[in-house]
Amino acid sequence: MTLVVEQVTKQFGGLMALTNINFTVNSGEIVGVIGPNGAGKTTLFNLITGVLEPSSGEILYKNHSLVGLKPHKITELGIARTFQNIRLFDHLTALDNVLVGAHCRTQGGLWQGVWHTRAQQREERNTREKARELLDLVGIGEEESSLAAALPYGKQRRLEIARALASQPNLLLLDEPAAGMNESETDDLQVLIKKIQERGVSIILIEHDMGLVMNICDKLVVLNFGKKIAEGVPQFVQDHPAVIEAYLGKEEE
Repeated sequence: MTLVVEQVTKQFGGLMALTNINFTVNSGEIVGVIGPNGAGKTTLFNLITGVLEPSSGEILYKNHSLVGLKPHKITELGIARTFQNIRLFDHLTALDNVLVGAHCRTQGGLWQGVWHTRAQQREERNTREKARELLDLVGIGEEESSLAAALPYGKQRRLEIARALASQPNLLLLDEPAAGMNESETDDLQVLIKKIQERGVSIILIEHDMGLVMNICDKLVVLNFGKKIAEGVPQFVQDHPAVIEAYLGKEEE
């Protein structure tokens, strides 16, 4: 089991953002978290990655509690994320953005940097090589020297995924990766997510594009007003009355 979320509740003053949320993510599994706007999906991501701390409940990653850990410690354990609103270093190149993501996996210390030791030079070469491989994986290898701010929107999305992968995660959280993409870009994104899964990475996906979700997710967790209303394989969830009501409402009697 890669991730276990047990009875997680998050309260902001009098607002219950999440109430008693339970679900698991198995190794190599793609789990979609869906629901209407304001359902608590991004709050859930912020709890898993240490941006917020649960009011109650437990979050276990490979049997280690994440509650109370700082975000950088959670990244070191093997969890990475992207954001609903792209957060790249606009003034850096695509390659340098990925190198920033790899920082938590480098070993060179102060003196290696000052003296530029052979070990440090070798590590730097290896890190750059891996960063270029990730740019190729996400399909923007030819853009390594381009400033992040100069890239088209779809390529910025891909660059953010490459940067997250540079930390060598076992669990990747994707927050609406298809937002703003056209149909062709979304199709390419689906292929990319499958490639990442094939590398043995577990994925949690927040997404409003139901076509993408239904095609690639092994399991769906549906939230509405901070509560889990359904969980299961895509076809089961798609036909669940509570899910249909959450998205479409119900007819007045």
